[in-house]
Amino acid sequence: MSKTVKHWGYGVLAALLLGTLTLSGCGSNNDGGGSASPEPGNPSGTSEATGEQSPYELKWLKAQDISLPYDPSKDAVKQAIEAKLNIKIIPEMVDVQQYKTKLNLKMASSDIPDVTKIDFADDFQKYAQQGAFVDLTDLINEKDTPNIMKEVPPDVFEQAKVNGRIYGIPYQGGPGAGYRWDLVMRKDYMEQAGVSVPKTLDEYYNLLKKVKEQHPDVIPLGGYTSQIGQVKFANNSFDNVFGAFGVTPGFFTEKDGKFSNYDIDPRMRDALLFLQKMYKEGLIDKEFSTIKEEQLRAKIFSGKVFSWMGWWSTASDYDTQIETNELIKSGKLAKDGSLPNQADQPFKYLTLTGSLLGTDGTAVAPMGAPFSQMNAISAKTKDPKRVLSIIEDSLSEENQMLTVWGIEGEDYSLVDGKLKTNTTLVDPKTQQDPKGNFRGTQSYLFAPGLKGWPHYLESLPLRFSEALGVAINNEHQITDASNYLESPTKIAKLTELDTMRDSVFTQIIMGADIKKFDEFVEKWKSQGGNQILSELEASYQKKAGK
Repeated sequence: MSKTVKHWGYGVLAALLLGTLTLSGCGSNNDGGGSASPEPGNPSGTSEATGEQSPYELKWLKAQDISLPYDPSKDAVKQAIEAKLNIKIIPEMVDVQQYKTKLNLKMASSDIPDVTKIDFADDFQKYAQQGAFVDLTDLINEKDTPNIMKEVPPDVFEQAKVNGRIYGIPYQGGPGAGYRWDLVMRKDYMEQAGVSVPKTLDEYYNLLKKVKEQHPDVIPLGGYTSQIGQVKFANNSFDNVFGAFGVTPGFFTEKDGKFSNYDIDPRMRDALLFLQKMYKEGLIDKEFSTIKEEQLRAKIFSGKVFSWMGWWSTASDYDTQIETNELIKSGKLAKDGSLPNQADQPFKYLTLTGSLLGTDGTAVAPMGAPFSQMNAISAKTKDPKRVLSIIEDSLSEENQMLTVWGIEGEDYSLVDGKLKTNTTLVDPKTQQDPKGNFRGTQSYLFAPGLKGWPHYLESLPLRFSEALGVAINNEHQITDASNYLESPTKIAKLTELDTMRDSVFTQIIMGADIKKFDEFVEKWKSQGGNQILSELEASYQKKAGK
């Protein structure tokens, strides 16, 4: 199931969710000045006179939106980080769109950054096997690197291994790559039906029937909502229904080293029959497979849809749009025809919930891959152990507050223990504060983000925090077992298999004979599926060093 990450609509929120390509070191010193390099034979740079370590120089390839003004020598947050971690960052600027190309050129020329943030799926595995990165297997443990172990669970390190060895620290901007969808329902329609938030698929199904009975012109279950222009598939509309049957389209599974795929699971057949029943009873939008995003939104905003699967960040704006339409209907909308930003107000029209439980009390929710990038230490760096200790120190909660949020009392404050970011400190035009400083928050950080940055959720407006909280705290999240494994056939054939699946599943939901599912299973296996499973099993064994 391919799902694309969507933008938040707020600059700060987008940076939090998507992470930033800002931590890779390399290149020239365009920061002005610099610290003394360690003397030969003294890689740690410790002064024999004082016993104190001199700042460790880190060359840093900094992805930057070059359309915005920025001067690292005037970055107050960067300077604070350098002082706190006893480092000297030597940044080389590269346009964010050119980061990967620039990094690969650096790697190919052996000009390997001190710390490299690099995509795992392709480049990292290749360069790790070529000896470009320090082998950290014997250096990362609970005793020596407790902060790293707290941020990155052991099972994630297992997935990140190359030939059974650890060559980097998994990185995911924001609080990991958890589930990001909510089942969204009209609260007012639920109240009219006298029903509370459903917890099981059966309760939800009965609620849809009540809504249809009370509101014949309302669609009980619409398509899933995304960002306009995002690639999406009709089957994504039914994550909660599939999940209640213990399956989710597209995900590979593994048990005792043997692989399969939910698309060919017998429980998928049962889920499709249930959806076919719902469609026949008029509980699903007849246009779910063809409707354009703008048309779906129009239906939702006008009150013609009761429930839908929605990307978490869309709910806030949708609630305001629904309220706007309700005020238009009642003739109470303000003269200027709009409502103010209500992101910090409770939801008025919408209720959000997580997975629906199946008859056996279980469910699954398809989360993304646990990480997308790696922080790797160059095999050419002067003192790999010290660099690892710098990363370890940066992941203490105190230092994460600095690298993620900036300087307390300037970039943020804690009010009754709750984080409040200073949204007026930086002039959006000059990108500088009143003293002429730039504020590189989230620009110079090692934080993997797998466990979530300190005060992450509370930094968001109320509606965003609630919607994201419902999604990421879904206890039924599962990952695709094929993550980080090699399969040439998967790369070559999966799109074709997924397209066939989407077509067949949609046909069945809309009334086609269930025999089409059995035919699909055989075609899936013979047209590349079985070969993919075989390659995944071989890669699984190789990755484990067996």
